[in-house]
Amino acid sequence: MEDILKMLTRHYTMVSVEQLENYYFNGLELKNACHITVDDGDISVYTHLFPLVKKYKIPISIYVSPTAVISGKNFWFQEIMGYDLELFLKYYNLLYQTNHVFINKHQVFGLIKSLSLKEIQTLIDGFKKENKIKDKPRRCLDVNQLLELHESGLVAIGAHTINHPILRNESYETVKDEVLRSVIELENLLKSKVKFFAYPNGFPGIDFGEREMRILEECNIRLAFSTQSKNFSNQDHPLSVPRRGITKGGPIFVLTKLVLGDYWDRLRRILKGRQEPDFRVK
Repeated sequence: MEDILKMLTRHYTMVSVEQLENYYFNGLELKNACHITVDDGDISVYTHLFPLVKKYKIPISIYVSPTAVISGKNFWFQEIMGYDLELFLKYYNLLYQTNHVFINKHQVFGLIKSLSLKEIQTLIDGFKKENKIKDKPRRCLDVNQLLELHESGLVAIGAHTINHPILRNESYETVKDEVLRSVIELENLLKSKVKFFAYPNGFPGIDFGEREMRILEECNIRLAFSTQSKNFSNQDHPLSVPRRGITKGGPIFVLTKLVLGDYWDRLRRILKGRQEPDFRVK
């Protein structure tokens, strides 16, 4: 991780989320800029990333659920990490009377993410009961760790809903509650205004749309991050700022992915076949 941060600082100007806000709303000029965002509030942010952020004085932003921080309850996708997905798909077929043949992990997650949060929880609870699987250990930051990050001046904290539903799959009332409560409860924890948000999963048009953007605007969110894989520009809507996802690999791999840009996604499809959005059930 340290080698990747050092590589980024060599090739890019590292900027804060507040500078991005000024870029979108006040015309601040940014050249060759990079801002690091991290979703979900995994404990590794505190144990692995934060020491390096302090060492190199790199501004980042993270997006968390205040309920997860307080309660320690894992998000649904954290709970199924490491499961036998072929076996999980068989249980899905049984529950929904379908006959999907296992292709890859993207297929299974695509099917899961086509469900409402209530359906996802029912699916996982049933699978865990049938296979006698215990709850996973806590994966999230705790309150004290979150406050330490916030008080460092290097880590901006944004909202990420309460329970990490795929917002497009939920009712208007559920989406409004998930967004508004996450903002209010996070503000109560931090004792400061929350202006930034990251959509769960975050594919525009699949995971969120105009309805969600209007709700965020009503909640006084200034910037919201999607997972649309492209460089940000002043042509973006401030409530749908794109990001390039980096989850693995060393400095050369990461730099190659960033340099290739849109060509990387095309190459990945050629090499690895169908991806998660291809399996989403409309």
